[in-house]
Amino acid sequence: MRKILGRFKSAFLRRFCLRRFVSVLGERGKAPRRLIAYLPTAQQGWILDFLWKDLCKELTLIDGLRSGIASSPEDLWRQCQGQDVMVVAMGLKHLNELIDMGFPPYRIVYYHTHVRLGLGIKKLDLLHGVLVLNGFERELIAMRKVNRDRIHLFPAGYDHKLFHHIEPELKRTIDVLFVGRYRQGKDGYYHQRKRYGFQVELANQLCERGLSVAFGGGDWSCCEYDLDSRVKIIQIPHSGYPEIYRHSRAVCSVAGQEGGPVSFLEGMASGCLMVSAPTGFVTDLMPSKVACWTLPLAESSRTWANTICEILRNNQGLSAEQHERRSAHLKSARFTELAVQLVELCWPNG
Repeated sequence: MRKILGRFKSAFLRRFCLRRFVSVLGERGKAPRRLIAYLPTAQQGWILDFLWKDLCKELTLIDGLRSGIASSPEDLWRQCQGQDVMVVAMGLKHLNELIDMGFPPYRIVYYHTHVRLGLGIKKLDLLHGVLVLNGFERELIAMRKVNRDRIHLFPAGYDHKLFHHIEPELKRTIDVLFVGRYRQGKDGYYHQRKRYGFQVELANQLCERGLSVAFGGGDWSCCEYDLDSRVKIIQIPHSGYPEIYRHSRAVCSVAGQEGGPVSFLEGMASGCLMVSAPTGFVTDLMPSKVACWTLPLAESSRTWANTICEILRNNQGLSAEQHERRSAHLKSARFTELAVQLVELCWPNG
């Protein structure tokens, strides 16, 4: 009985809050347009926050549109007053929060950043749209009986004004670059997803073979694994990353469950050879045509190291054809194109 009363109370509150939001929202297509990312304060400072701010730089250039972040239900309520608001839920947790607070599902675009095993997605069939990072995720969402017209490929994005191939080539003094911040807690979900332990084993193996290895990202001074002292730790602002990529021969991602690492786009744009586990953006490519290699998740760090050494021996850089094919793929991942795509998705009639 208590459970039944609890469910009744939750349903009543959602309906009450839905009416509350609908009563203040401006009419679709007539009120001032506002595009908001729902990202509570606790999640700000992480990659989704940075990606949204990069998108906002482009969104501000679109006439008649305001954009920003709502960090709490109260903040979202305030920004909805008299506005034609569309909200981007930056992850599953935030989507569920929006639904629970009674925000209208038909004004929500869900950014499906990672596949998460066994977790329910509320009101998925009622959302305005779903953004997915790659074709594999698109198929998974379609299995949830979502109309394919509402599922949109939407890469993580990169700034093509910062990350691009430069001729003549700079001397590439880093043989293998790993990109991504470290997060403490060896038994946590993040370590399983990023495979930090495997990454350190691989870096150590590469050092043993005489290669120059670097980690780009913060907090690696707190690494809980036995990282070889020869691995160079580079902790600089993101604005300095283009120079690091252009001095690197290969960029490697070992993560086992990634929708699309930003480093993959930035490394491709910067003319690096790319080595990856078979997840994320690379699954939408013909790797051999764009100087990318995938290695099995189940293989040992020794096998990965041997293969990377072989790749570096046999490939000095990109051919003209590989560069051209990469450019064609990367065009849709530019923040300029993504901003336009998102606005057209939210307001298809202009």
